[in-house]
Amino acid sequence: MLAAAAAAAAAALAGGACAAGAAAVAHHTFFESPSRNIGCVILQGTARCDIIKRTWSPPARPARCPNEVDFGQGLTVSGTGAARFVCAGDTALDPSAPLLAYGAVDAVGAMRCSSARAGMTCRSLRTGHGFFISRQSYRLF
Repeated sequence: MLAAAAAAAAAALAGGACAAGAAAVAHHTFFESPSRNIGCVILQGTARCDIIKRTWSPPARPARCPNEVDFGQGLTVSGTGAARFVCAGDTALDPSAPLLAYGAVDAVGAMRCSSARAGMTCRSLRTGHGFFISRQSYRLF
């Protein structure tokens, strides 16, 4: 099932990376925040994080995102473009994924995700584009 989830996530991912200046760098394909409210994946040059509980709302669904799938359940960034909202029928949330401790970094290639009590930050070191996601807010950069 995890292989199917990884394949689905790879197909749906729309770019990404994560960043932070933590000493320990780990690599897990899927990982979650210690609160288990944010689940992320770094796969095929893309980083994506989905969130379970949030107090913010995503923008209106764009025309390019079909009604058959979800929109705005997370953020994604690739090594070639700007960060954006997820439009996909799958999820990066995996209850069996390892936790990425606060202060730790997960890195694959030019993608970096860092876990903090404030939320998760992912960025592409190639482009500088990325995102921050938390229960209270999000930011695309």
